[in-house]
Amino acid sequence: MDRPSGEVDPFRQEEDQGAVPELDLPTELLQGKARAGHRTPPTARPKAPPPHRCGAGLILVGWVPTAMEIVLASNFDDRLVRETSELPVSTFFGGFPVQLTGAGRPPQILPAVDGARFREHLEVVHRHGRQFMATLNSSDLGLHEYRPGYLPEFLREVGHLLDLGVDGFVIALPALIEAVRSAWPDVPISVSTFARIRTATQAEYFLRMGAHTIILEEANRDFRLIRSLVREGAEVEVLVNQSCLPSCPYRGHHLNTSSLSSQPGASCPSFEYPILECGVEYVRDPAKLISGIFVRPEDLEVYEEVGVHRFKVSGRNRSTDWLVRAARAYGARSYPGNLADILSLVQLKGPRAVLRRIASSSANPEAEALAEAFAPFEQISIDNTAFPPDFLRHIAAVDCEHTTCTACGYCRRVAERVLRISGRAPSERRMPVGLPGTVQMLPALGPSLPEAPPPVP
Repeated sequence: MDRPSGEVDPFRQEEDQGAVPELDLPTELLQGKARAGHRTPPTARPKAPPPHRCGAGLILVGWVPTAMEIVLASNFDDRLVRETSELPVSTFFGGFPVQLTGAGRPPQILPAVDGARFREHLEVVHRHGRQFMATLNSSDLGLHEYRPGYLPEFLREVGHLLDLGVDGFVIALPALIEAVRSAWPDVPISVSTFARIRTATQAEYFLRMGAHTIILEEANRDFRLIRSLVREGAEVEVLVNQSCLPSCPYRGHHLNTSSLSSQPGASCPSFEYPILECGVEYVRDPAKLISGIFVRPEDLEVYEEVGVHRFKVSGRNRSTDWLVRAARAYGARSYPGNLADILSLVQLKGPRAVLRRIASSSANPEAEALAEAFAPFEQISIDNTAFPPDFLRHIAAVDCEHTTCTACGYCRRVAERVLRISGRAPSERRMPVGLPGTVQMLPALGPSLPEAPPPVP
């Protein structure tokens, strides 16, 4: 069938430091420094030669990718470490549910863990030859950072984490990176996805502060950016199994909600409102699931060809069996089943139960209507074997940052082949008519107070 000029056939295969000034701090704040001091940031990977053309993931002649590393979320179950011991998992990450800076997730969805359990888990991680990165990755400190004494308190918390055995930190805010780097010059620091790195210049600031690894989420399909970061000597880590909207307009609100809700004494919502907003977008247009930011296990080679070897699998709130399944899929670079089995999909799995609760407790017809709109998404199938050859290579050749999904249409055509909602293709579904807005649900998503954080010695 003839196609309009410029339209891509989705089923046709194609070829293609500056020094940081030291802070004047009392010696007792530098707990953990001796342990951290023996570790230096990982050696920079060799720079890959430039690719042959902009946008496409061509195999680079003479470039041998470094062995794959999986960076895996920890739910603090030691069985997770044991059952992934034969996989290329180099690093686990996680943190306390409530921390001074916040922890990047609302506390009620994370496993409760005290200092003793934290230390025991890290001992198991280290016995298996893995590292552990602690998450201090909030994007908003609630203006508490201006309070006298906040910085010394933060550094005491960092020292406590180092004494518990952490090997490095995942941080989003430049001020916190500067503070940690000033007190512990050699401790590894990864720049969190909460920093929302979208340009090489933005990443350059963080690299000059002393960070070494840049974790990409929203920009994980921007291969011009990825190649630029690799050329600059950055270690690039790509988050692979999130199901966020492409160019999500709700993300800033979501990150700040997660950041603020996990701080001591914070008012924590029972459900994060931006997740509901995001889910409604998928209810209105399920094809956006395919144009989201996930990476299929089969497409990891596209990143390896441009010098990326670290792949982050998220799911700190997930069961051990779920995390092991996801890690095995990405470790094997193949998953022949339902891709939804290893993606987060919180936007579609979480809202219906919450909306049902609101509807039943307050006779809320809007909540009931929204809950019914989410009902078909309890059965989501993404046939991972039906994707076109070189799915990601096609996307890499499209300037998604400056092209709307409506104008392109590639992922929508793929969705018709791979995506089923309660057994129906997207085009076979009746789109919800007169779907109520979500903003009136905000008060019903109500705050709750998290538990106090574990004491810092």
